[in-house]
Amino acid sequence: MGKPKMLLPYGEKNLLQHIVQQAQQIPSEGILIVTGYYDAMIKQAFNNYPIYLVYNEQWKEGMASSIKLGLQWWLEQNNALTQIMILVSDQPYLNADILNKLLQQQQQTQKGIIAATYEGITGTPVLFTRQYFSQLLQLKGDKGAGNILKAFPEDVATISFEAGKYDIDTPEDYEQFCLHNN
Repeated sequence: MGKPKMLLPYGEKNLLQHIVQQAQQIPSEGILIVTGYYDAMIKQAFNNYPIYLVYNEQWKEGMASSIKLGLQWWLEQNNALTQIMILVSDQPYLNADILNKLLQQQQQTQKGIIAATYEGITGTPVLFTRQYFSQLLQLKGDKGAGNILKAFPEDVATISFEAGKYDIDTPEDYEQFCLHNN
């Protein structure tokens, strides 16, 4: 992208602020953003937000290092943590309704992993219960937690999030998003 896509304008805010605003509408112990290359810019954008920010020194290693750092941080704050939700910053249509559906699906099914599905993909946002924390802490590389979902299909429940297929990875993606949302 050549610039921090999570800080691209989204209405009066930026993409990441939009996602944080949506996450603030669901019951939780708080919101943690794991930063990397754009740490200073993200900290500045969230100067007045009631959230936590942690810098991932190993951000070049990929998404797994951010997931592990975020989970480790939360467990240091609350060792009795029972679940964690992983969100990404490039899904502009993510909203509180989708996040609440993840929570409701977990309550209804009692499954250990609740993930969103779109266009045949099962992925983010995703909720993991405590029984998968050790697997999350062993992640490596840039694949995120997808391998955990594949390893335990019997314990995965899903919710539909068709708009999850729209993510912003290129300037063209953002341009298309802007064209459809003005």
